[in-house]
Formats: sequence, C-alpha cells, structure tokens
Amino acid sequence: MCKNHQLLPANHFRGWSGLNMSNAMHLLTHRIKGAWRRHKVAAMLSLDVEGAFPNMVTHQLLHNMRSCRMPESYMTFIECMLTGQHTSLKFDGYMSEWASIDNGIVQGDPLSMILYLFYNADLLENAGKLEVKVRYVDDINFYVEGSTFKDAYTRIWDMMTRANSGKDWSMNHNSRYELSKLKLVGFSRH
Repeated sequence: MCKNHQLLPANHFRGWSGLNMSNAMHLLTHRIKGAWRRHKVAAMLSLDVEGAFPNMVTHQLLHNMRSCRMPESYMTFIECMLTGQHTSLKFDGYMSEWASIDNGIVQGDPLSMILYLFYNADLLENAGKLEVKVRYVDDINFYVEGSTFKDAYTRIWDMMTRANSGKDWSMNHNSRYELSKLKLVGFSRH
C-alpha cells in the first residue's frame, strides 16, 4: 500500500522490498559525479539516530502517519497496539513493579521497520536545490553540492539548523544523534 500510493518519501532505503544500500550508494555516486562534471565539490554529513526504535514517540508517529494519508482504520490499529503497554524487570529472584511504557516500538516486530519509516519521513522533506537527504533505517545522510568546501559545509549547517530540518526533527522526535558515529566527508575530483 505504501509503495502503490507513494505514502513515503522516495529516498528511504531499506525497510521495504526493492530498495537497499546499493540503491542509496548508486544515487549518491550519481550525484557526486554530476557535481564533479559541473566543476563543483560535494559534501555529506552522516548521522545515526541513537536508540531509534525504543525512543520513538507514539503521538508523533501517529501524526506523521496521518500526514502521509494513512487510512484511519490502520491508525486505530497502530494506536491500540502502541498504547497502554506495561513492563516489569525480573532478575536474580527480584521482580519490579509494573511500569507504563509511553514510547517506543519493539525492534524485531514485523511492523517496526515500516512504522519507523513513517516516524522519520518528515526528516526527508525540505531539501533545497543541490541537496539530497538519504535515509537508511535510523541513519540519515545530508548531501550537498557547492563551489567550495566552505560553501558546501555552510549548506550542510543550514540543512541541520533551518526550521523543520535536522536539529528540529531530532528535538521534536525524541531522537538524539549518536555523536560518536557522526561523519562529515568532502568529495572533490582532485
């Protein structure tokens, strides 16, 4: 249904059949070589979302799914599935009191991957000219072209700091970026 009705952005790679890391690499390679042909440089910021599945905020997921025109019957099912959950810890003969789980989806649940694609779909919006955002599950890559590396890095900064982009998305979606996995790469022909 998501593919047939184009409910999710095209730059999601992984999570549904037919799209994988090879597709993402082909897209980026094509863009980099195109920049070189135009005598430009390219740069890419790669980020990993820390604890993506357990930190997902249920009401934000439901909002994103509605924004993507998901049928209301599906929304009701997902909301029932993700609300009213409880857990307790048991180890060494000890069992804790029951605690409510307000956020998160179970990693490994058959629906978790597609739900996370909806959760981060709005991060792929707002790409400007000479920009591409590529998503691979909980990894995001911000790609830009520029006349110089200073120009390209300024564009990446803008992608992270402008309204409703990298930084805002992270804060609004309870999704911190794992700084130890941050990569900034410049691509020049020379």
